[in-house]
Formats: sequence, structure tokens, C-alpha cells
Amino acid sequence: MKDLELALLQSNAVDTAWRIHQAQVDWTGKVDAKATFAFAIESAAIATVVALTATDRLYSSLVGIWQAVYYLGLVSLMVAAGFAALVVIPRLRSKHLQKESDDNFVYFGHARLWNASDLELALVSRDILPQLSRQIVGMAQIAWTKHVRVQWSFRLAALGGVALVLCGLAAGTSWLGFLLP
Repeated sequence: MKDLELALLQSNAVDTAWRIHQAQVDWTGKVDAKATFAFAIESAAIATVVALTATDRLYSSLVGIWQAVYYLGLVSLMVAAGFAALVVIPRLRSKHLQKESDDNFVYFGHARLWNASDLELALVSRDILPQLSRQIVGMAQIAWTKHVRVQWSFRLAALGGVALVLCGLAAGTSWLGFLLP
């Protein structure tokens, strides 16, 4: 009876681990979508701002503090786009894959190094829970890093946007015109 209880506990643990793994896959996909959106918006904003810097355009006559605010805004947008790009760049971890693949096959980078019959035997004979646990921890670290980078992307984009709107108001209206030298 004890063996049956242990097998049931093991089965429940593996099932729970797979559900956690799937949730992390979902979260990672969602943060990638947010980063792609952020990168598109930030890239368009950068192109627009640069175009508005041409002769006789909105940002072409900025001087003094407003020129510094303009560059702060533009650089903020560029760094924001860089953070967003870092989120979606694939992480293949190719450095240690060959060595790690002897004990791992959940990650596609490891599984591609197996042949089908050896993998079949491993799936039947090996306890997958330790491998799933390692995968969950690794994916959690990746997902956390991606989420932090997307946060920084949005924060910096907001900062850049506010700075550039203020510059636009200063350059294009008399409302803030008294601040221009």
C-alpha cells in the first residue's frame, strides 16, 4: 500500500510541476508580446522624433535646457527600445547544452541532442520530477528577467515621452515659450 501511495504522490507532484511549467510558458509568451508591442511603439516614436528634428520642424530650434531635455527624451526612448529588444531575443544557452543534455530532455535545446529510442527509454525509466524542477527554476529566472526589462522599457518610454512632449510644447506654443532663451 505504501508503494501505491508513494506512486500517487509522485504522479501528483509531476502533474503539478507540468502545470507550473505551462503557467510559466504562458507568462513568458505574454511578456514577449508586451515587449514586442513596446518595441514597435518606441521605434515609431524614435523615428517620429528624429523626423521632427529636421530643419524648420518642431524640435529643430531647441536650445539650452530644452535641447538637453530633448536628448534626455530621445535617449530614454532608445534605451527603452533596447530593453524591449533584450526581452524577445531568443535565449538558446548553447554553451553547456551538450553536457547538460545527458540528464535533461524537457528543454528543446537538450531534446534535440537525443535520438528517439534513447529518449523513449529515458521517458519510461527516469524520474522526470528533478528535471522538471530544474526547468521550472530556470524558466522562473528567465521570466523574471524579462518582466523586469519590460518594466524598465515602459518606464523609460514614459519618461522619454513626457520629456519630448514638454519640448514640443516649449518649441511649438507660446504657453512655455517664455522658458526658451
